[in-house]
Amino acid sequence: MPKARHLTIAAKLTVWACALIVVFFATSAYLFQQVRKDAEIAGLMVTENHDLDSAIQRMLERLYNVQNNIRRYRILGGDQAAVGFIVEDLTRFGEILNRTIEKHPRYADEWRELTSEYQITLDPANTPGENLTPDDTVSDWTDILEQSLLDNQADTEARLTQLRDAGRHAANVGMYGLAFCLVVGVGGSLLLAWTLNRSLGEVRRGIRELGTGATPRDVRILSRDELGELALAFNAMAARLRREERMRADFIAMLSHEIRTPLTSVREAVDLIGSGTFGAVNERQKRFLDIAEKESGRLSGLLSRLLSVSRMETQELELNPERVDAAGLVDAALERLAPTARGADVTLEAEVGPGLAVTADPAHISQVLTNLVGNAVKFSGRGGKVRVSAERSGDEALFCVRDNGPGIPEDERERIFLKYYREPGVRDSIDGAGLGLAISRRIVLAHGGRIWVESEPGRGATFRFTLPATA
Repeated sequence: MPKARHLTIAAKLTVWACALIVVFFATSAYLFQQVRKDAEIAGLMVTENHDLDSAIQRMLERLYNVQNNIRRYRILGGDQAAVGFIVEDLTRFGEILNRTIEKHPRYADEWRELTSEYQITLDPANTPGENLTPDDTVSDWTDILEQSLLDNQADTEARLTQLRDAGRHAANVGMYGLAFCLVVGVGGSLLLAWTLNRSLGEVRRGIRELGTGATPRDVRILSRDELGELALAFNAMAARLRREERMRADFIAMLSHEIRTPLTSVREAVDLIGSGTFGAVNERQKRFLDIAEKESGRLSGLLSRLLSVSRMETQELELNPERVDAAGLVDAALERLAPTARGADVTLEAEVGPGLAVTADPAHISQVLTNLVGNAVKFSGRGGKVRVSAERSGDEALFCVRDNGPGIPEDERERIFLKYYREPGVRDSIDGAGLGLAISRRIVLAHGGRIWVESEPGRGATFRFTLPATA
């Protein structure tokens, strides 16, 4: 048997799961890395920008105080308290400056002028306006710090912009990763379910057809995995069953042909002996000759049914449909089985709708009715009643054959239409080969109709079949 496996179901599931895992962990790793970068930027903003901004503002505050105290000293003409304030503010300014440079050594060159020797003039000027003029040294320091403050604020804004852009990008990546996971997860699940169910559906279809007793057909191989191998195995089994079916049909046809000739000779010999051609026959001999004739008739009927099944299985069932009166079909079947019914003490009844006609092959449908009514008579028992009816149902004619026999268990109702199958409860008590219902089913299906049974154990059975109705 050729191999169909290309990618197993487990491999498909593994690839699908790995794709989800890779995307999930890649997205998570990127987001984690982005969070670390954002945390670093936020840390720099706190430890550098905010700290530097606070230190510069404190230094500017001290320089502004120095300028104010210098003006105070000049205006008041040498206020010693102002001198003390100036010295204290300059001292505090120097301490803040040194600590800031220690924390942020990159400003050492930029603030070199703030740490060099300086000179502050406290002498009063000649005019009041000059006394209000800022000290040049302190003014230069203030300009340097204000520029540093502006630069630090610009750096802070740049980092804030970087944080915002990084957040947007991380959000987009997370959204795309989630969308991809959803697409791969849901889409992959649906695709896998569809492909698996598609392949399983083909195998289920083949198994259902095989269970109905029909000729097994190959199923389509829709995948290259375990289900494909299952389909291949089913096709191999179906091909083997078809070969065996043909061999059995050929064997039955050959056997029936070979037996029919000597059986005909036996029946003719029995008839000749029974008619007295070779001398008088006493009652005892007559009784045994009748038994031989009866059994020969049963064997001939069995061969006829076997040949019918053989022809049907080899697609040799030829139909000659024509417009047929339903009442005539039912009456002919009951008339044919009337002697058998009288012998079994079974009453036959018929009820056919007026003017009901069907399009069918009369010979084959007569065989169906004969099989169904014959089974009903056989299973009804002495004193039973068999009722045959036909009525119009839409575009179809519905035929019903009811009996009051033992009924059919629910789990046996589908199996009774299989070839050679007989319900276990009647195998030993009632004669038969299990072919009548199989033949009837094949004929009804060939006419485009349906056949089924309705029954309850102990309350008889009702066999129904449909045929195309004629206007």
